[in-house]
Amino acid sequence: MKSNIERYRQESKKKRKFENSPSASLGSESEKKQLVDAMEDMISPVEPEDVKIEFPKNQFAQNAEKMLSEILSYEGAKGYLSSHEGLSENIQTDILEWILKSQRKLEKENPFVDEAVFINQQKKLSAEEIAIDLSAESSKIKYHYKCLPSVSDSKRGNIAQSNLDFDFYAKAFSEQKVVKKAENGKEKISWKSAEELETLRRNFISDMEKELVERKNKWEQQQIDEMRKVFLEELYKKIDNFIRLEKLLSPFIKNLGRLWDLSETTFETSGFEVLEQFAKLLEQDESLQELAELLGKQSRAQSTFEKELHDKTVIKTEWHPKPAYRGEVNSLRYSNDISAVLPSELALLKNPAAKKLFQLKFAQKQLLSFLYQNMNATSKEETEQEEVSVEKKEPKGPIIICVDTSGSMNGTPENVAKTVTFALSKIAIEEERKCYMISFSTGIESLDLSDFKNGNSLPKLVQFLRMSFNGGTDANPALRHAVEMLQKDGYKNADVLMISDFVMGTLSNDLVKSIESEKANGTDFYSLVIGSSGNNGTIECFNHNWLYDTNDSKATRHLVEQLHELKTRKA
Repeated sequence: MKSNIERYRQESKKKRKFENSPSASLGSESEKKQLVDAMEDMISPVEPEDVKIEFPKNQFAQNAEKMLSEILSYEGAKGYLSSHEGLSENIQTDILEWILKSQRKLEKENPFVDEAVFINQQKKLSAEEIAIDLSAESSKIKYHYKCLPSVSDSKRGNIAQSNLDFDFYAKAFSEQKVVKKAENGKEKISWKSAEELETLRRNFISDMEKELVERKNKWEQQQIDEMRKVFLEELYKKIDNFIRLEKLLSPFIKNLGRLWDLSETTFETSGFEVLEQFAKLLEQDESLQELAELLGKQSRAQSTFEKELHDKTVIKTEWHPKPAYRGEVNSLRYSNDISAVLPSELALLKNPAAKKLFQLKFAQKQLLSFLYQNMNATSKEETEQEEVSVEKKEPKGPIIICVDTSGSMNGTPENVAKTVTFALSKIAIEEERKCYMISFSTGIESLDLSDFKNGNSLPKLVQFLRMSFNGGTDANPALRHAVEMLQKDGYKNADVLMISDFVMGTLSNDLVKSIESEKANGTDFYSLVIGSSGNNGTIECFNHNWLYDTNDSKATRHLVEQLHELKTRKA
């Protein structure tokens, strides 16, 4: 739960980063928040579903809507994203990050900077100054107006020059000009209408700005389309990789956000098809799957029993008196119920001297009367506790795997060893059991597979599955290291499995004594013997031995039989 909260906090952080972006081209702060909400609603509509959150009308928001629509129509991605909230969050943040990167790239590569600067300069000039410059006879000045507002040749590419009719404005400004000669012979310029001149200035600048905006928007849309195409290609590749990775590696990495990151890093370098290869071998060979499921303290069908108190419900019948008008006479009572009064009391009415006594007793409800009642049956539930014996299974324990990587393991033994290692690591992590691997030939290398939750050991496992087996064989360092691991808190009571052809020398006396001591403490030592040429003296040091004869076409079935025999044995 903590890891999921942290992941969503990180994703929310990325969304807040987008919402707080200072760029005005992405819209106002409220529009950016609206964009985030619209994306979430598009993937997982909130109630009522027919009322959608609209995307803002700015260029980037409309492109995000178009992009997300394409993603959701990609091979049933909508249902997949709805059921995988982590993936949905990743894609949303990827799109938002793409928008920020695209916006920064457009600003950096903007080829219209000079033109925008030029237009701002024209805004500062008076109508007379623009008219003089634009209507000048100098070809240099005309070139200045016709070419400078357009993108330079080095940046133009396929961007067209401005379509603004400069000749029209040059002629219009010229028609407003009145040239007179002064007494000293110099020309004196005046203007027919200052109002008309100012109107021409406003229209001229407005048309330049309109041309700039149209050509800039067209250029930006072309750039965005190209960037979106590249982004979607990479995103679809990541989605495909994610789906394949989730199926194969979800036991290794429960944080789907982390898995999404891996889909574009580690496994773009082809490591993941190696794992896929061994996953297929694992699926095809049921004996290897059973071996993986067998190891651990719960694997040997060991049963212990303990007493537990369980609640049980008991229904009992109870009888409660129910007053009735007529029923069995239960007893006598005092009342003023005339219908139940005893005859001796009614006799008082016949005696004039006792009549007043009857009336007094009636008023005080002191007349001796019969009590009639029936018994009503009711059911009552009571909870009682009983002591029962229940089977208590030991928790699944850690596994230590020693894998022989010597040259004699080349070929089928190597494939079996790698597949079993992959199976054990996959299942151990899926069941949250510690798993420690020691590969050995003349020396040893170790790998704590418990680190998979951080994603640190996955490349190392890929490296192991890719490696070629070579060198001599010395099992002593590997088993000695395994015994040392059994002394550590995380690996006490672990089971030890050695996968080898056991073409090796005998174990040292001190190591054999250490193994016997650990077996006495409850540790099981398993061997998977690949082939039929192993050293029996070494094999006998293990509690349980399985044989996988590479020359036997029924080796898989025989191994399954051995596993079932052990599984049905009671400790």
